[in-house]
Order: sequence, then structure tokens, then C-alpha cells
Amino acid sequence: MKKVSALVVVVLAGALLALPALGTAAATKPTSVIKVSALASGLKFNTKVLYATAGKDKLVFTNLSTLHHNVRLEIGETEFGGTKTIGKGSTTAIVTLKKGKYNFYCSVPGHEDAGMHGTLIVS
Repeated sequence: MKKVSALVVVVLAGALLALPALGTAAATKPTSVIKVSALASGLKFNTKVLYATAGKDKLVFTNLSTLHHNVRLEIGETEFGGTKTIGKGSTTAIVTLKKGKYNFYCSVPGHEDAGMHGTLIVS
């Protein structure tokens, strides 16, 4: 009987030690993935409206253009983060968002005014 009890204690202890690792992995998973691209020609994104879920979200930006672009998020004049500026290629960023309507835009001078902006709806 003592061997069975000792085995149960060892198994339970191992399970308890594994729990923090499982919680950490679940906590880092994004609530949603927001994908947006800059088109190869012109100063445009591939969409004018994006959707996401409130929480920690992964922003995936693909630049199909040889011009440098990025994606930034704001409500009014308050910035909520975004990607770094890149040439042709892809980059990601993690942003924490609350419910609301955000402006997404390219912050390279003149690009937002030329049409590189849209609305991100977070529910």
C-alpha cells in the first residue's frame, strides 16, 4: 500500500509542476490575429476594414511594395502600438486592445493622407 501511495504522490507532484508551464503557454496565445497587407502598387492597404477581438492580439503586416510601410493603431490621438516600418516582407507585433473602433494607418510621412488608412473594429 505504501508503494501505491508514494507513486500517487510522485505523479501528483509532477502534474502540479507542469501546471505553470501550461498556464504560461495559454496566456501568451493571442486573442485574435489581425492580418493586413500593403499592396505592391500605390499607397493602399488590401482592405479598409479589419476586425479583432478585445485582448492581446497579434498584428501581422505584409508589405508587398518596395516602398517602406508600417501599420499603427490609434483612437483619436492615442497610439496603441503597431508594427515597425519595413520594406518588402512581413513583420508582426503584439497589441493589447479594448473594445472600440481604431484607426489603422501607415505612419510614414504622407502615406496616411494618400489613402493608407482604415478602421479596425474590436469587439
